[in-house]
Amino acid sequence: MSKNVQFNLRIPTELKALISDASKVSGRSINAEAQYRLEKSFEGQEGSYIEAIDDLKSFFDAHLRSDRLNLLSGKLNFLLSEAKATDSFHTPSISRVAEALGYNSVGVTEDWFEGRKEPSFNELEKLATYFGCQKNWLAHDEGRPFAKETFEFGYDIEENARSLLKGNNEDEVKLVWFARNNTENGELVIIKHYDSWHGLILDSRVHVSDKVGIGGSEDRALLSLTLKYLCKYHISKIRGAIVSEPDFNELIWAKQNPIKVIDKYRHNSWIEDIWDRSMYSKKANSYWKGWSEMCMSNELYISGHEILSKISIK
Repeated sequence: MSKNVQFNLRIPTELKALISDASKVSGRSINAEAQYRLEKSFEGQEGSYIEAIDDLKSFFDAHLRSDRLNLLSGKLNFLLSEAKATDSFHTPSISRVAEALGYNSVGVTEDWFEGRKEPSFNELEKLATYFGCQKNWLAHDEGRPFAKETFEFGYDIEENARSLLKGNNEDEVKLVWFARNNTENGELVIIKHYDSWHGLILDSRVHVSDKVGIGGSEDRALLSLTLKYLCKYHISKIRGAIVSEPDFNELIWAKQNPIKVIDKYRHNSWIEDIWDRSMYSKKANSYWKGWSEMCMSNELYISGHEILSKISIK
């Protein structure tokens, strides 16, 4: 019987995890599993340790590739499911993905979605564009699935409106949603809806509520004046919503398609009434607790502000 000897070997964490998983399946110890696989790698190689090491490396590389293929396959099927859940004119499918990327058949794209082959980085970029997701998340598992930016309302009301209605390189803005969190603090998130299932989340620092300080009052006033301008000149492109706290959190986390989330809501006219005294002065027209008081406070703040009081929207 040959004598066992100590053999120190540094291996990657991923490789150790694979050996550990394999040992659980086979019922061997981790050491026994590693020894078994090394011994098997020499069979039929006439003692060539170089060929044996190459075989062993190929074996583990295949498993590591499999993990990446499974990860990409899961992401692609998630994106397809998210896009299908939106109220879009064209229902996305694997065949439509293939057509959009310029293929004459669905074979290549089916391999991606079923985890048999990996798309190239160029193909991943095209897939990210098609689904409206973040390229770095899809290709490198970095960041969130969907795009989120910050938006601050400035004193130039027309510029606020232009920025909100500005499209991206691929699509024009179809709708701009102003979604208020249905909580006491009333945080605001804005969703730009491009064509189909493409959208962009804008995280504002505005609280549409009377629970704000001095800085919050200014932000709310600028929102109100911007909404007045948009209602006057672009009413067909804006929508209001009061969303549940769970849905608001989903929008802020940017882990789900924002269009899928906001599509559940019908237009709420709070965005048209927040700046219109003839509407917010009616006690019957109250969208949440403290609505009328908030609007009155907003009006008072604007009239007493040196700059905002001079802004005229005709």
